[in-house]
Amino acid sequence: MGVNAAKHYKEEEFSKTLYYRLAVREKDEKVKKVLEKLAEDEERHAAFWKSQAKNVREGFSIIEKVKLWLFLIMRYVLGLTITLKVSEMGEEEAVLKYSEIVEQVEDKEGLKRVIEDEEVHENMLIGLLVNAGKIKDAVYASSDALIEVLAAVSGLAGVFSSPLYIGFGGVIVGVSGMMSMTIGAYLSSKSEEDIRKASKKLGKEVNEVNSELDPKGSSEESAKTTAYSYILASIVLVIPLLAGAGGLLGLSLSYAITAAATFVMGSIIGILGSVNPIRRGSLMAGLAIGAALATHAVGLLLHASIGI
Repeated sequence: MGVNAAKHYKEEEFSKTLYYRLAVREKDEKVKKVLEKLAEDEERHAAFWKSQAKNVREGFSIIEKVKLWLFLIMRYVLGLTITLKVSEMGEEEAVLKYSEIVEQVEDKEGLKRVIEDEEVHENMLIGLLVNAGKIKDAVYASSDALIEVLAAVSGLAGVFSSPLYIGFGGVIVGVSGMMSMTIGAYLSSKSEEDIRKASKKLGKEVNEVNSELDPKGSSEESAKTTAYSYILASIVLVIPLLAGAGGLLGLSLSYAITAAATFVMGSIIGILGSVNPIRRGSLMAGLAIGAALATHAVGLLLHASIGI
């Protein structure tokens, strides 16, 4: 048989172990039950591939153990949503791989049942992304704050020499930006709520699993998340300046903080959007630094031409 059944067995064993480990650590009973169901299905899939393989290696290699450990760390650091989104990528790949080799295995009907399970898993995982909307609000607000406030302080640095003036200028920009984004987030979420209510009145069906596990956040919750994330990112960015780090040092620290933070934010957006996280993170970091440099050039130009 031209199919590496032993490799597929190890992949399913890994997924089974991951879901069981996540279930053990999960406090939400609904989420816990779904994770346990996913683990049981993966255990059955592993048994299928084991029956198709001549011999399999039991247990995990060092690399596999490290990978499992990293997933569990990711759960604590970035939350269940991001962890499941990364795991979901594996489910999508499994469906594609298995569909291509269904004619090459001895038990075709058995593999078709596995494929059906994996397709169901994709929908179950989407339903488990309980805080995706909230995370996106936080990520977009933080990244916008970093880009806008860095551009502002960079421009001010071209005009003023005092790090405190520059830092407080950044705080003012941060507060005004926070209010603007918070109002926008509230109105956007409020509009979505009105549309959902109208849809229900028209009798449109709502997916029961997703409605239970992925409740839509209120417009007030969206506004709070946006406000907290925006102002927090703004303050973190100007801390070096408010602490008295002036000149090239203060500006360099602000640039470094923004580059690192926007790269992380962009990577998270990439994961949630199923696009290359490294590319998205690099793009956002590059745009942030580019905008800041352009604004700094404007500040230097005003300083030289007007003398302020």
